[in-house]
Amino acid sequence: MARCSICHTLIQSNDPRTACPTCTQEYHETCWQELGGCGTYGCTQVPASAKPPVSARPGQGWGDIKTCPSCSSEIASSLLICRCGVRFPYADPMTQQEFQSWVSEGNKVKFAKRLIVVLFIITLIGLVAPLTGIIAGLFAYTQRERLAGANGTFLAIGFGSAAIGATYGLVMLFLAVGM
Repeated sequence: MARCSICHTLIQSNDPRTACPTCTQEYHETCWQELGGCGTYGCTQVPASAKPPVSARPGQGWGDIKTCPSCSSEIASSLLICRCGVRFPYADPMTQQEFQSWVSEGNKVKFAKRLIVVLFIITLIGLVAPLTGIIAGLFAYTQRERLAGANGTFLAIGFGSAAIGATYGLVMLFLAVGM
């Protein structure tokens, strides 16, 4: 017994069957008719698929529109940017509250990234490294969810600042004790 390549069930001996004239793959007669030809990739008997007509209005999904939560103008539902220049994280419509929350979180992420870079640079100076390293490490730990984006680069910078600060602190301690 053979398996139908369309429905993947066994073709029983009493089932009406069809074999593809090109690749000889066996099918249930009803499966062959429903598909309109062969189901084997690359076979010349595969039914041609019709392409949908090109949209007369680019950016339109199903003709849906959504309201921009920033300027309240109506735009195509599939767009991720409004004519006013505002960008969206996804195509689904957003309420003004959701949009403001998303913008606010984005601003907090930008602030956290800038601060962690500044703390890292200050830590590299050396003299204040033990203090700024502790601050950077604690800040990176408390803001780890915000800093974890971008493959964890900013989180690594924060913990790296803590390690550099600890190293500078130990060196300063050894120098102070050794004198």
